[in-house]
Amino acid sequence: MRVYILVDAEGITGVVNHELQVAPDSPRYEEMRGLFMSDLNAAIEGAVESGARDVVVYDMHYYGHNALLQELHAAARIVMGKPPKVDPPAGIDGTYQALIMIGYHSMAGSGCLLNHTYTLDMKALHLNSVLMGEIGLEAAMAGSRGVPLVMISGDDMAETEARELLGDVEFACVKYGTGEKTALCLPPAQTAPLIREKVRAAMSRLEDFKPYKASAPYTIELEFFDESSARKAVKLPGVRGINPTTIKLTGDDLPALWETFLHGYTA
Repeated sequence: MRVYILVDAEGITGVVNHELQVAPDSPRYEEMRGLFMSDLNAAIEGAVESGARDVVVYDMHYYGHNALLQELHAAARIVMGKPPKVDPPAGIDGTYQALIMIGYHSMAGSGCLLNHTYTLDMKALHLNSVLMGEIGLEAAMAGSRGVPLVMISGDDMAETEARELLGDVEFACVKYGTGEKTALCLPPAQTAPLIREKVRAAMSRLEDFKPYKASAPYTIELEFFDESSARKAVKLPGVRGINPTTIKLTGDDLPALWETFLHGYTA
């Protein structure tokens, strides 16, 4: 059994502040990395205990150098440096039985804890006219390869968002947002067992999960907060401007469509 794990930072146990914890040059970034590894290793343990024989992790946050390699569970391999996750070995394909997302957050505009969609200048993303954030788009990209999203960890608003789009996905809620930079947090002593338990629960009922499928050709409409960001985006191949702050992408391969754009935009 093969399992693919995406790991981000804003939905990690105890993370509530971008300037203090999340950015690589922030004063509590190294502390965040320890919490990051606790959540991630708990998920890997749950997958291995459930029979996974190959676990591939993709480090999604910032430059993809957040994981402490010397502390990574011995059963896993990890993609670092954020190459486009279109095809193996960096990306997911139909040889995987499950996608797990650790450390996720609500979409931009939710007004909730550390909300954003990929970059801080993106205001709203619609895939085939459906509003979604990172949870939805990553589920759709995996779904286009035939792989279901089965388990997520993060804050309570991320859980609400995930359930509205995906239904009965397993979710480990590690904190409860009380503002954009504040939350009621559970300690790692509680969240690590919770994450492991939810992964095991998901793996025990894989037959219940279906890949999230959007229909090709895929259309992504992306609205930015500022016109300058849209002007930057329309310079990329295949990008069309809709209005001063909104652009459109269209293609038949969803992971290739989004990853090509995102890596070009953030380069």
